[in-house]
Amino acid sequence: MNQRRQFGRLLLHSLILASCGTATTTTPTTATHKTARLKSGSTNDTTSVDVLIIGAGIAGVAAAATLRAAGKTVRILEARNRIGGRMWSWRQWGVPVELGANWIETSKGNPLVQLAKDAGVATHADPEDADELFIDTVAGRSLSESEAEELYDQIESMLDALIDAAEERDPDQDASLRDALNNLPAYEKLDDNRRRLIESVLTQVVNDEYGVETDKLSWLGYDAGEAAYSGGNQFVIGGYDGIPTMLAGDTPIEYETIVDKISWNADGIRVAAGDRVWEADAVIVTVPLGVLKAQSIVFDPALPAKYTTALNQLEMGLLDRCVMKFDEVFWDTKYTTFSVAGPDPAVWYQFIPLNGPLGIPALAAFNSGSKAWNLETKSDDEIKAEMLAVIKATFDVEPTVVDMVITRWGQDPFARGAYSYVSVGGSVKARNVLANPISDQLYLAGEAYTDTDSSSVHGAYNSGIATAKQVLDRL
Repeated sequence: MNQRRQFGRLLLHSLILASCGTATTTTPTTATHKTARLKSGSTNDTTSVDVLIIGAGIAGVAAAATLRAAGKTVRILEARNRIGGRMWSWRQWGVPVELGANWIETSKGNPLVQLAKDAGVATHADPEDADELFIDTVAGRSLSESEAEELYDQIESMLDALIDAAEERDPDQDASLRDALNNLPAYEKLDDNRRRLIESVLTQVVNDEYGVETDKLSWLGYDAGEAAYSGGNQFVIGGYDGIPTMLAGDTPIEYETIVDKISWNADGIRVAAGDRVWEADAVIVTVPLGVLKAQSIVFDPALPAKYTTALNQLEMGLLDRCVMKFDEVFWDTKYTTFSVAGPDPAVWYQFIPLNGPLGIPALAAFNSGSKAWNLETKSDDEIKAEMLAVIKATFDVEPTVVDMVITRWGQDPFARGAYSYVSVGGSVKARNVLANPISDQLYLAGEAYTDTDSSSVHGAYNSGIATAKQVLDRL
């Protein structure tokens, strides 16, 4: 099967949780770590910190660990009341269900593999690389293994052709990946049924990876950037948030602190959250791209034009999931992934059983791009009914739901989406602009601000370390 990057696979914090059955709706921000916890009303020595870091996600804590190892004093300001940012392990069912990041991608050489071992975070074989059952609910049949493999090979061949063609295209003549695909002879000759099946696979290998449909994705920006590692993915089952918790150590972190203004000049930098102010020699901002694009933080003076231009050349994709827990397992436990091609191949297209990795009778399902944005406008009951309808069509059962958890990343004010992508007319070079220091005092770090494995956990981790080194070079 074509290897695909799973962010959600790298999702974010402020999930709006929906529960059904006997469970009660909970807030997703419970802190379980042992870092130095400072309430937002605590007293701070505003002149004693070398570096302030905005955000306690993987980029922020990686930067903090690097700076502290070099002898710098560091403080992290975090809007939520927990560590981890887009890594969040939900434990309401007795085991850590990853509602944030779930995969260690391209694990050969990836530092997260060793970090997981050091933190005692267990991993499992990637369900998507094991036994998949591909079900066509329109035709009312399951595809054979060879038929499913042929679909993945066919779409991979098409995407490879588009990547090759993009290299020959005028860099000033961008188009959407959808337009490029529609004009590809191999795609044009598909009949309606084959096209529906191909589109279902395309949803998994493109829409999921970027959190957006191909009509919004830059043809020239697709597949651009560097890849640091290789190999297959690992599925995290032991509480992914253990890694940022370990990295943070006893770093002072001020929770429930929503930064709204950063004032910077050659003499230093001041950060304000309401009526509270901190001073430092440098600040690293690790908030998601969506937060910066929403101008939730005011910069005084404003960011230089080349940085605002770069921000406008990138967008935030969206990937939402619904994890439904049942009274018993009703699916064939031989399979670790169920792919579904329904009337609309871009909705409810995949189910990952959690009985094998986590030992609970639950299925995780995904929606991406505009389908996910639309899902967030619906009530919990409507979403439950939709998912159950697809389950009935897929498995020919009407199961008993015990509980359910739904993510709505687009409504999260501290995320405003899932992860970044290059939009039509945008530029992958924007990531390099944002990765450069804004000044000796002001820096950005995170998955959007690097062209090496952007939109991934390890991309954000490496960005945090690289940015911390830039600070050390300049302080």
